[in-house]
Amino acid sequence: MLNFLAQLDYLRDVQRTFGSGADRLDMIGVFSKILSIVVPLVLAMALWYYRRIIGFYILRFFARLFAPRSRRIVENYLVTKGVMLDVYVYSSSGVGKNIGQARVSEVVGGKMILQLVNVAPTALKFHHTRVVCYTKPFTYSGRKINAFVTFITHVVKRGSVIKEMSLATPIRYKFVIRRKHSRQRVAREGTVRVKAWDVRKRKTFWMGRPDLQTINNPARYGNKMRLSVENISAGGMRILVIHPSGKLPPLKEGAQLVLRVSIWNPKTKKFAYFNVIGAIRSRFKGKGGAIGLGIQFTAEGENVGGKYVWKSLSGEMKALSQFLEKISG
Repeated sequence: MLNFLAQLDYLRDVQRTFGSGADRLDMIGVFSKILSIVVPLVLAMALWYYRRIIGFYILRFFARLFAPRSRRIVENYLVTKGVMLDVYVYSSSGVGKNIGQARVSEVVGGKMILQLVNVAPTALKFHHTRVVCYTKPFTYSGRKINAFVTFITHVVKRGSVIKEMSLATPIRYKFVIRRKHSRQRVAREGTVRVKAWDVRKRKTFWMGRPDLQTINNPARYGNKMRLSVENISAGGMRILVIHPSGKLPPLKEGAQLVLRVSIWNPKTKKFAYFNVIGAIRSRFKGKGGAIGLGIQFTAEGENVGGKYVWKSLSGEMKALSQFLEKISG
Protein backbone atom coordinates (compact mmCIF):
# COMPACT_ATOMS: atom_id res chain seq x y z
CA MET A 1 0.00 0.00 0.00
CA LEU A 2 2.80 2.40 0.90
CA ASN A 3 4.56 1.56 -2.38
CA PHE A 4 1.42 2.39 -4.33
CA LEU A 5 1.04 5.77 -2.55
CA ALA A 6 4.67 6.63 -3.26
CA GLN A 7 4.18 5.92 -6.96
CA LEU A 8 1.02 8.03 -6.99
CA ASP A 9 2.84 10.98 -5.42
CA TYR A 10 5.62 10.67 -8.02
CA LEU A 11 3.11 10.76 -10.87
CA ARG A 12 1.44 13.88 -9.39
CA ASP A 13 4.85 15.62 -9.23
CA VAL A 14 5.52 14.78 -12.89
CA GLN A 15 2.09 16.07 -13.89
CA ARG A 16 2.62 19.35 -12.02
CA THR A 17 6.02 19.81 -13.66
CA PHE A 18 4.81 19.45 -17.24
CA GLY A 19 1.23 20.57 -16.74
CA SER A 20 1.88 24.04 -18.12
CA GLY A 21 4.12 22.78 -20.99
CA ALA A 22 7.81 23.33 -21.58
CA ASP A 23 9.42 26.57 -20.52
CA ARG A 24 9.43 28.94 -23.53
CA LEU A 25 12.69 30.58 -22.56
CA ASP A 26 14.40 27.20 -22.45
CA MET A 27 13.25 26.38 -26.04
CA ILE A 28 14.54 29.71 -27.32
CA GLY A 29 17.84 29.01 -25.61
CA VAL A 30 18.08 25.61 -27.26
CA PHE A 31 17.36 27.02 -30.73
CA SER A 32 19.82 29.88 -30.25
CA LYS A 33 22.55 27.39 -29.35
CA ILE A 34 21.77 25.31 -32.45
CA LEU A 35 21.80 28.37 -34.69
CA SER A 36 25.04 29.66 -33.17
CA ILE A 37 26.72 26.43 -34.33
CA VAL A 38 24.88 25.69 -37.59
CA VAL A 39 24.92 29.19 -39.18
CA PRO A 40 28.71 29.73 -38.93
CA LEU A 41 29.27 26.16 -40.17
CA VAL A 42 27.00 26.63 -43.22
CA LEU A 43 28.56 30.04 -43.92
CA ALA A 44 32.08 28.58 -43.74
CA MET A 45 31.09 25.76 -46.12
CA ALA A 46 29.55 28.24 -48.59
CA LEU A 47 32.64 30.47 -48.52
CA TRP A 48 34.89 27.46 -49.12
CA TYR A 49 32.71 26.16 -51.98
CA TYR A 50 32.57 29.57 -53.73
CA ARG A 51 36.10 30.64 -52.78
CA ARG A 52 37.31 30.80 -56.39
CA ILE A 53 34.51 32.98 -57.68
CA ILE A 54 34.56 35.22 -54.57
CA GLY A 55 38.31 35.71 -54.94
CA PHE A 56 37.82 36.34 -58.67
CA TYR A 57 35.33 39.17 -58.08
CA ILE A 58 37.49 40.77 -55.38
CA LEU A 59 40.59 40.78 -57.63
CA ARG A 60 38.55 41.99 -60.62
CA PHE A 61 37.22 44.91 -58.57
CA PHE A 62 40.76 46.19 -57.96
CA ALA A 63 41.79 45.49 -61.58
CA ARG A 64 38.87 47.56 -62.89
CA LEU A 65 39.64 50.27 -60.33
CA PHE A 66 43.28 50.79 -61.41
CA ALA A 67 43.16 50.02 -65.16
CA PRO A 68 39.65 50.73 -66.48
CA ARG A 69 40.71 52.33 -69.79
CA SER A 70 42.94 49.52 -71.11
CA ARG A 71 40.32 46.90 -70.25
CA ARG A 72 37.61 48.91 -71.99
CA ILE A 73 39.72 49.23 -75.15
CA VAL A 74 40.33 45.48 -75.34
CA GLU A 75 36.65 44.71 -74.75
CA ASN A 76 35.57 47.20 -77.45
CA TYR A 77 38.02 45.51 -79.84
CA LEU A 78 36.49 42.09 -79.14
CA VAL A 79 32.99 43.45 -79.84
CA THR A 80 33.67 45.63 -82.90
CA LYS A 81 35.97 43.13 -84.66
CA GLY A 82 33.73 40.16 -83.92
CA VAL A 83 36.68 38.18 -82.56
CA MET A 84 35.95 34.44 -82.33
CA LEU A 85 36.32 32.85 -78.88
CA ASP A 86 37.09 29.18 -78.34
CA VAL A 87 35.54 28.45 -74.93
CA TYR A 88 36.87 25.57 -72.80
CA VAL A 89 36.13 24.37 -69.28
CA TYR A 90 39.10 25.27 -67.07
CA SER A 91 40.03 23.63 -63.76
CA SER A 92 43.03 23.05 -61.51
CA SER A 93 43.99 20.10 -63.74
CA GLY A 94 44.11 22.31 -66.84
CA VAL A 95 42.06 22.85 -69.99
CA GLY A 96 39.11 20.48 -70.25
CA LYS A 97 36.01 20.00 -72.40
CA ASN A 98 35.42 22.32 -75.35
CA ILE A 99 32.09 24.12 -74.86
CA GLY A 100 32.08 25.71 -78.31
CA GLN A 101 32.73 28.92 -80.20
CA ALA A 102 31.19 32.34 -79.71
CA ARG A 103 31.60 36.06 -80.32
CA VAL A 104 31.15 38.89 -77.81
CA SER A 105 28.06 40.83 -78.92
CA GLU A 106 28.02 43.29 -75.99
CA VAL A 107 29.84 44.13 -72.75
CA VAL A 108 27.60 45.66 -70.11
CA GLY A 109 27.63 45.73 -66.31
CA GLY A 110 30.78 43.62 -66.05
CA LYS A 111 29.30 40.90 -68.27
CA MET A 112 30.15 39.68 -71.77
CA ILE A 113 26.97 38.75 -73.65
CA LEU A 114 27.91 36.01 -76.13
CA GLN A 115 26.63 35.31 -79.61
CA LEU A 116 26.90 31.53 -79.85
CA VAL A 117 28.31 30.27 -83.15
CA ASN A 118 29.08 26.57 -82.76
CA VAL A 119 28.21 24.94 -79.44
CA ALA A 120 28.26 21.20 -78.80
CA PRO A 121 25.25 19.60 -77.02
CA THR A 122 26.02 18.65 -73.42
CA ALA A 123 24.30 17.43 -70.27
CA LEU A 124 26.63 19.43 -67.98
CA LYS A 125 25.42 22.43 -65.98
CA PHE A 126 27.72 25.38 -66.62
CA HIS A 127 26.48 28.07 -64.20
CA HIS A 128 29.48 29.55 -62.30
CA THR A 129 31.81 27.22 -64.18
CA ARG A 130 35.37 28.48 -64.66
CA VAL A 131 36.35 28.73 -68.35
CA VAL A 132 39.31 29.76 -70.49
CA CYS A 133 38.70 31.59 -73.77
CA TYR A 134 41.22 31.57 -76.62
CA THR A 135 41.25 34.07 -79.49
CA LYS A 136 43.33 34.69 -82.56
CA PRO A 137 46.38 36.68 -81.28
CA PHE A 138 46.12 40.48 -81.46
CA THR A 139 48.31 43.30 -80.10
CA TYR A 140 47.48 46.11 -77.67
CA SER A 141 50.05 48.63 -76.35
CA GLY A 142 52.90 46.49 -77.68
CA ARG A 143 51.85 43.27 -75.98
CA LYS A 144 50.22 40.20 -77.46
CA ILE A 145 46.84 38.96 -76.24
CA ASN A 146 45.14 35.67 -77.09
CA ALA A 147 43.41 34.37 -73.95
CA PHE A 148 41.59 35.14 -70.73
CA VAL A 149 40.15 33.15 -67.80
CA THR A 150 36.72 33.94 -66.36
CA PHE A 151 33.44 32.45 -65.09
CA ILE A 152 30.08 31.74 -66.74
CA THR A 153 27.51 34.03 -65.11
CA HIS A 154 24.39 33.08 -67.06
CA VAL A 155 23.38 30.12 -69.21
CA VAL A 156 20.07 29.05 -70.75
CA LYS A 157 19.65 25.50 -72.04
CA ARG A 158 16.89 23.65 -73.83
CA GLY A 159 17.51 20.01 -73.19
CA SER A 160 21.19 19.50 -73.98
CA VAL A 161 21.48 22.54 -76.28
CA ILE A 162 22.89 25.82 -74.97
CA LYS A 163 20.79 28.75 -76.21
CA GLU A 164 22.24 31.71 -74.28
CA MET A 165 25.43 32.34 -72.36
CA SER A 166 27.24 35.26 -70.74
CA LEU A 167 30.64 35.55 -69.06
CA ALA A 168 32.06 37.81 -66.38
CA THR A 169 34.67 40.20 -67.74
CA PRO A 170 38.09 38.79 -66.76
CA ILE A 171 40.67 40.10 -64.30
CA ARG A 172 43.22 40.49 -67.11
CA TYR A 173 43.84 39.63 -70.74
CA LYS A 174 47.02 37.69 -71.45
CA PHE A 175 49.05 35.75 -73.99
CA VAL A 176 49.49 32.00 -73.60
CA ILE A 177 51.07 29.40 -75.84
CA ARG A 178 48.17 27.17 -76.89
CA ARG A 179 49.97 24.30 -78.52
CA LYS A 180 50.65 21.44 -76.13
CA HIS A 181 52.34 19.15 -78.63
CA SER A 182 55.42 19.57 -80.79
CA ARG A 183 54.41 18.93 -84.37
CA GLN A 184 56.48 16.65 -86.55
CA ARG A 185 57.25 18.20 -89.89
CA VAL A 186 56.39 16.03 -92.88
CA ALA A 187 59.61 15.98 -94.90
CA ARG A 188 58.36 13.88 -97.83
CA GLU A 189 54.93 14.31 -99.38
CA GLY A 190 53.10 11.02 -99.24
CA THR A 191 54.24 9.80 -95.82
CA VAL A 192 51.07 11.33 -94.34
CA ARG A 193 47.94 10.99 -96.47
CA VAL A 194 44.67 12.71 -95.73
CA LYS A 195 41.14 12.41 -97.08
CA ALA A 196 38.69 15.12 -96.03
CA TRP A 197 34.90 15.36 -96.09
CA ASP A 198 32.44 18.04 -95.06
CA VAL A 199 31.45 17.37 -91.42
CA ARG A 200 27.81 17.01 -92.51
CA LYS A 201 28.84 13.70 -94.13
CA ARG A 202 30.23 12.25 -90.87
CA LYS A 203 27.59 9.48 -90.76
CA THR A 204 28.27 8.21 -94.28
CA PHE A 205 31.66 9.69 -95.22
CA TRP A 206 33.29 6.32 -96.02
CA MET A 207 30.62 5.60 -98.67
CA GLY A 208 31.49 8.50 -100.97
CA ARG A 209 34.48 10.20 -102.58
CA PRO A 210 36.37 12.68 -100.38
CA ASP A 211 35.92 16.40 -101.00
CA LEU A 212 39.70 16.90 -100.66
CA GLN A 213 42.64 14.51 -100.53
CA THR A 214 46.39 14.12 -100.82
CA ILE A 215 47.79 12.21 -103.81
CA ASN A 216 50.58 9.69 -104.37
CA ASN A 217 52.50 11.44 -107.15
CA PRO A 218 52.14 15.27 -107.06
CA ALA A 219 54.52 15.76 -110.03
CA ARG A 220 52.04 14.10 -112.38
CA TYR A 221 48.98 15.85 -111.02
CA GLY A 222 49.58 19.23 -112.68
CA ASN A 223 47.36 22.11 -111.60
CA LYS A 224 44.58 19.92 -110.22
CA MET A 225 43.44 20.54 -106.66
CA ARG A 226 45.02 18.47 -103.91
CA LEU A 227 45.95 18.48 -100.22
CA SER A 228 49.44 18.66 -98.80
CA VAL A 229 50.37 18.03 -95.15
CA GLU A 230 53.02 20.31 -93.61
CA ASN A 231 53.13 18.94 -90.06
CA ILE A 232 51.19 16.78 -87.62
CA SER A 233 50.92 16.14 -83.88
CA ALA A 234 48.61 14.21 -81.57
CA GLY A 235 46.50 17.35 -81.18
CA GLY A 236 46.23 18.59 -84.75
CA MET A 237 47.84 19.24 -88.10
CA ARG A 238 48.64 21.92 -90.63
CA ILE A 239 47.59 21.35 -94.24
CA LEU A 240 47.53 23.22 -97.55
CA VAL A 241 44.78 23.14 -100.17
CA ILE A 242 46.85 23.52 -103.35
CA HIS A 243 45.18 24.93 -106.51
CA PRO A 244 41.76 25.33 -104.82
CA SER A 245 38.93 25.15 -107.35
CA GLY A 246 35.35 24.00 -107.79
CA LYS A 247 32.95 23.38 -104.95
CA LEU A 248 34.80 23.19 -101.63
CA PRO A 249 33.47 22.31 -98.17
CA PRO A 250 33.30 25.26 -95.72
CA LEU A 251 36.91 26.22 -94.91
CA LYS A 252 36.38 29.25 -92.68
CA GLU A 253 37.59 29.41 -89.07
CA GLY A 254 35.34 27.30 -86.86
CA ALA A 255 34.25 24.96 -89.66
CA GLN A 256 34.81 21.23 -89.20
CA LEU A 257 36.02 18.43 -91.45
CA VAL A 258 35.93 14.65 -91.19
CA LEU A 259 39.51 13.45 -91.74
CA ARG A 260 40.93 10.02 -92.48
CA VAL A 261 44.63 10.36 -91.68
CA SER A 262 46.97 7.62 -92.91
CA ILE A 263 50.60 7.59 -91.70
CA TRP A 264 53.41 5.45 -93.13
CA ASN A 265 55.11 3.21 -90.58
CA PRO A 266 58.66 2.52 -91.84
CA LYS A 267 59.06 -0.37 -89.37
CA THR A 268 56.10 -2.41 -90.62
CA LYS A 269 56.10 -0.98 -94.18
CA LYS A 270 52.38 -0.30 -93.84
CA PHE A 271 50.03 2.64 -93.35
CA ALA A 272 48.14 3.11 -90.07
CA TYR A 273 45.00 5.20 -90.33
CA PHE A 274 42.94 7.27 -87.88
CA ASN A 275 39.47 8.81 -88.28
CA VAL A 276 39.00 12.19 -86.64
CA ILE A 277 36.89 15.32 -86.79
CA GLY A 278 39.06 18.42 -87.06
CA ALA A 279 38.05 22.01 -86.38
CA ILE A 280 39.71 24.78 -88.42
CA ARG A 281 41.38 27.08 -85.88
CA SER A 282 43.33 29.27 -88.31
CA ARG A 283 43.37 30.03 -92.02
CA PHE A 284 46.18 31.67 -93.98
CA LYS A 285 47.46 32.16 -97.52
CA GLY A 286 50.06 29.75 -98.86
CA LYS A 287 52.33 30.01 -101.85
CA GLY A 288 50.75 30.10 -105.29
CA GLY A 289 47.29 30.91 -103.98
CA ALA A 290 47.09 27.84 -101.73
CA ILE A 291 44.77 27.89 -98.70
CA GLY A 292 46.55 27.05 -95.44
CA LEU A 293 44.58 25.53 -92.58
CA GLY A 294 45.56 24.96 -88.94
CA ILE A 295 43.37 22.10 -87.69
CA GLN A 296 42.71 20.91 -84.14
CA PHE A 297 41.39 17.38 -83.58
CA THR A 298 38.13 17.52 -81.60
CA ALA A 299 36.66 13.99 -81.90
CA GLU A 300 37.86 10.47 -82.67
CA GLY A 301 35.83 8.03 -84.80
CA GLU A 302 35.32 4.44 -83.72
CA ASN A 303 33.68 1.85 -85.98
CA VAL A 304 30.91 0.14 -84.01
CA GLY A 305 28.71 -2.31 -85.90
CA GLY A 306 29.42 -0.76 -89.29
CA LYS A 307 28.71 2.79 -88.06
CA TYR A 308 31.09 5.43 -86.75
CA VAL A 309 30.67 6.74 -83.21
CA TRP A 310 32.46 10.03 -82.49
CA LYS A 311 34.03 10.49 -79.07
CA SER A 312 35.09 13.95 -77.95
CA LEU A 313 38.79 14.61 -77.44
CA SER A 314 40.30 16.86 -74.80
CA GLY A 315 43.80 17.79 -75.86
CA GLU A 316 45.10 14.90 -77.94
CA MET A 317 44.46 11.58 -79.64
CA LYS A 318 46.18 9.01 -77.41
CA ALA A 319 46.41 6.36 -80.13
CA LEU A 320 48.00 8.84 -82.54
CA SER A 321 50.35 10.14 -79.83
CA GLN A 322 51.60 6.62 -79.11
CA PHE A 323 52.00 5.89 -82.82
CA LEU A 324 54.00 9.08 -83.48
CA GLU A 325 56.30 8.31 -80.53
CA LYS A 326 56.80 4.77 -81.79
CA ILE A 327 57.80 5.72 -85.34
CA SER A 328 59.99 8.62 -84.23
CA GLY A 329 61.79 6.61 -81.53
